[in-house]
Amino acid sequence: MSHTATAPLSPDDVFKKNLLRAKIGAAVGTALDQMEMTVFSLVAALYFGDIFYPASTPAITIIAAFGIYGVGFLIRPIGGVIFAHLGETKGRKWVLSTTVLMMGTATFCIGLIPSYDTIGLGAPILLVICRCLQGAAVGAEYTSGTTYLTEIAPIGKRGITASFVWAGASAGTVVGSGLWVVVLTTLSPEQIISFGWRIPFLMSALVTIFAIWMRLRLHESPVFLEKQKEFKERADRAAPLADAWQNSRKNMARIFGFTFPCVGHSFMYQAFMGSFFVNYVREDGRSTFATATAIGAVIGIAGGLFGGWISDKLGRRKAGLIYSTIMAIFPIFAFLMVRADSAILLTLVMIFCFWFPAEGAMGVQSPQLPEIFGSRYRYSALTMAREVGAIGGGLVPMMGGVVLGYLGGWVGVAIFMSLLMLITVFTTYVTVETRDRDLYTEDDAM
Repeated sequence: MSHTATAPLSPDDVFKKNLLRAKIGAAVGTALDQMEMTVFSLVAALYFGDIFYPASTPAITIIAAFGIYGVGFLIRPIGGVIFAHLGETKGRKWVLSTTVLMMGTATFCIGLIPSYDTIGLGAPILLVICRCLQGAAVGAEYTSGTTYLTEIAPIGKRGITASFVWAGASAGTVVGSGLWVVVLTTLSPEQIISFGWRIPFLMSALVTIFAIWMRLRLHESPVFLEKQKEFKERADRAAPLADAWQNSRKNMARIFGFTFPCVGHSFMYQAFMGSFFVNYVREDGRSTFATATAIGAVIGIAGGLFGGWISDKLGRRKAGLIYSTIMAIFPIFAFLMVRADSAILLTLVMIFCFWFPAEGAMGVQSPQLPEIFGSRYRYSALTMAREVGAIGGGLVPMMGGVVLGYLGGWVGVAIFMSLLMLITVFTTYVTVETRDRDLYTEDDAM
C-alpha cells in the first residue's frame, strides 16, 4: 500500500492558517458575549418586568431592568484590572480562554434562576450576582481580543483583522436575537414567562464549549512573547494600573471619549429602543423588534468588517470622524422612524444601529485604540480605560429611561444621544493618526 506524502506548509501558509484561527477564536468569544447581551437586553426590555418586577409601571420597569443591566458594566473595570495583570504575566491567550469560560458559565446560570414569584427578592439578587460574574469576564474580553488581533496582524491589515472581534459580536447578536425570535413565535406569552425566556441562556452552553475549544488552540501574541520578561518584571515591581495611569492618563481619557458614547449608543438602539417600542408604540411589538434586531445584526457582520477595512484605507482618524458625525445626527430620525409604527422603518433603524455604533464604529476603533498606546502600558491602560467607558455606556439606557419618563420624553432622549456622540466627534478630532504604527515601540503615540 502506497502513501502520498503531504508537502509541508510554507511559513506564509502557516502564518495565514494561524491568523485565520486567531480571527475565528477571537470572534467566537465576543459572539458569546454579544449573544448574552442581546438575549439579556431583549428579555429585560420585553419580559423582565413580569418575571422580576411584577406590578411596576412601564417607566419603573425600564429603569429597574436596565439598572440590573448596567450592574454588569459597573464590575467590568474590576475584572479588567485583574485580567490586565494576568494578561501581562500569563499572556493574551490565557486571558482569552479564561474569560470565555467564566462568561459562558455565568450566562448559563442566568437560565437557572427562579422567578420572583418563586423566591421573592432572591431572584433579582441572583441575577445581579450572575451579571457581576459576566461583567468581570467581559472586562477583559473586548480589549484582549482586539489587542491580540492587532498585535498579530500584518501591517496594512490591522483594521480588517481586528474588526473580526466586532463581526463576531454581530454574529452573536444574530444568534441571540434569532433564538429569541424562535421563542416568541413558538411559545405563548404565558409559556415564555414560565420557562421560555430561559432557553436562549441555556443554549449558550453550546457556544461556550466551541469558544473554549477554539481559544485553547490559539498561538500567543508575538509582541507578548518578545516583551514577556519586561512585562512580568514590571508587573512584579509595581501595580500595572497605577503605572499606566501615571504615564498614560491623557490617552486613557481619550479611550473613554471613544468608548462611552459609542457603547451607549449601541445599547440605546439594541435595548432601550425595544422598551420604547413595546411600551410607547406597539404593545404587541416584541417579535417585531426581535426580528428587526436579527436582520440588523446579520448586516452588522459586514458592517464591523467594513469599519475595519475603511480605517485601513482612509486612516483611523478620518474614518472615525465620518462615523461619529453621522451617529450624532441620526437619533432624532431614529425616533421618528420608530414612532411611525412601521416594521420596515424599525428594521432600517436597527440596520443603522449595527452598521454604525454597534459594530461599524467599533470596527474603526479596534486597531486604533491599541495603536494609541505603546507596548509598555497597552494592555493595562487600554483595558481599564475602555471598561470605565463601558460602564457609562451600559448605564446610558437607564439614563435614557429617566429622560424619557421625567425630562423631555423621546425628543429629550434623542437630544441626549446626539450630545453624547459629540464627545466622540471631539475626541476623534484631537487624536493623531495611528494607522500602521509600530506596536513594539514602548512610548504612546501622543
